[in-house]
Amino acid sequence: MDWFSLQEAVAGLIGGLGDWFADPAIRAELGEAVRIYWTVLSWATVYAALVIFVSSIDDAFLDLYYWVMTAQNLVLSPFRRIPSVEKLRAMPEKRLAILVPAWQEADVIARMVDHTIQELDYTAYDIFIGVYPNDADTIREADALVARHGNVYRANVGHPGPTSKADCLNWIIQNAIAREFQTGRRYDAFVMHDSEDVIHPLSFKVMNAWLDRADMVQLPVLSMPRAWNALVAGHYMDEFAEWHTKDLVARSHLTAQVPSAGVATALSRRVIDLLNTERENLPFNTDSLTEDYDIGHRLYEAGFKSAFVRYFARVRVTTPKGKRRTRRELVCTREFFPDQMKVSVKQKSRWMLGISYMGWRQLGWVGPLVHRYFLYRDRKAIWTAPTGMLAYFITLQWALYWLVSATIPEAGGLPPLIDPKSWVWAIVLINFWFLVNRLVHRLIFTGITHGFKYMALVPVRMVVGNYIGFLAAARANRRWIVHLITGVAITWDKTMHSYPSPEEIRRTQSSFASHERPAARRPLPETLTASLASPVAASSASPVPADIPFNFDLDRRAGVLMQRVPAPPPMPVPARIAETMS
Repeated sequence: MDWFSLQEAVAGLIGGLGDWFADPAIRAELGEAVRIYWTVLSWATVYAALVIFVSSIDDAFLDLYYWVMTAQNLVLSPFRRIPSVEKLRAMPEKRLAILVPAWQEADVIARMVDHTIQELDYTAYDIFIGVYPNDADTIREADALVARHGNVYRANVGHPGPTSKADCLNWIIQNAIAREFQTGRRYDAFVMHDSEDVIHPLSFKVMNAWLDRADMVQLPVLSMPRAWNALVAGHYMDEFAEWHTKDLVARSHLTAQVPSAGVATALSRRVIDLLNTERENLPFNTDSLTEDYDIGHRLYEAGFKSAFVRYFARVRVTTPKGKRRTRRELVCTREFFPDQMKVSVKQKSRWMLGISYMGWRQLGWVGPLVHRYFLYRDRKAIWTAPTGMLAYFITLQWALYWLVSATIPEAGGLPPLIDPKSWVWAIVLINFWFLVNRLVHRLIFTGITHGFKYMALVPVRMVVGNYIGFLAAARANRRWIVHLITGVAITWDKTMHSYPSPEEIRRTQSSFASHERPAARRPLPETLTASLASPVAASSASPVPADIPFNFDLDRRAGVLMQRVPAPPPMPVPARIAETMS
């Protein structure tokens, strides 16, 4: 068909549509359909306004509580005794077992462990890397780390993966206990981390001090800085800055309970012993996709105390011009969050499934009123996320109608979606000011945490975050419905991880680059530091080893990490681990 014929066909189609619209019966039917649609949209507006109003009151209450608490802390701060960095370093070190689950993490695990060992201001710890027998690449990287570090051990999961992070953690813990049986040295606490975590040098010193006060210690988790115009990755910067600066602070103060973030979480030995006893050596709930959230609530119900610790360390750093100065720095864990829409939706849908759906079914609504209030806050995303997108759609519909009516007066005539004199209109106006309040808080905490240049696109990233939340809710709803109908278990959703370069880490926290190295620091040999300069490339698929033995032989070099101290009688090796060691 040539261009002239195409023009004739289009003109004929338009003419036919014109004749069709000119039919009085057709126009009457279309008018009735539009009125019905407008009525449905009006009722949807009432629903959206009420849901957003209730959710916004909840958010505003937490905002107000945080600022009142902050003002109170400013008044009382001269009377509070917070240990200095020097006092933290002088405290006797508890023996820590660091749990790092690793399913298909060959491209990041070596850089994470090498950097952690090089930078940590702590000595009494061992790192256990949990690997699956059908993940040969990660096993190869773990074995290389074991060969060059005296405090790194491979913890084998007894069956092929992937299963769930909770299952992997359970096997790692039992591996660590089995090593206790061989060495006669007992771990005082267990610390959860992921293979993409950038751990602050003083993190374990802070945990070491606060484990005397609480059985679970949670440090803040923040995003690594991303490009100022990165919308998907940037919205994590905004959200975690507000959550771990305001929300968790207020929550821990109100409830004396903190949900674990899954990383930068320390659990005391008595917690692990109790869970091992009560749950037959399965301390983490393998039926949950958010085992960290689950265990935080179960410890609260059992009466254990938890603490969310925002510790600001004063560290001596060297400026680019060579001058020494003191810097006030938050002790936290940072990581790269997804920068692709698809991956972000996948990750957030897993969070929503574990917290909102599985948490509702497994944890129920228990505890005092304030605890139930925060359970509601945790779960409300399953209806507020779709409602937020409905509000965007209604706003777009109203804007389009207003534009058409303004340019083509003959097209007007529909009643307003909301009567300006009605109570619904008052709710909408209040919601607008709640939106301004939400935006102001997001700007404040993003600017304080990451710098003022990231504030420019906060409003845009809020819309992007709401859209991702909507897609995640839809995906979580679909997976949950399929699970209910078919009974098929919901499996671990794997998201690929990346680890920052040394330069990216130094730009984030100066202490990694230049703070004074205490005598206890263990530098890596020069021949190994080169491995931090470039990522470890994952090899092509390699054959799965037929038999991967457990290797708990005590490395003689481990003796230099810590002086031997009298230990309690060793615990028996759990049966499931003993079978793999025979």
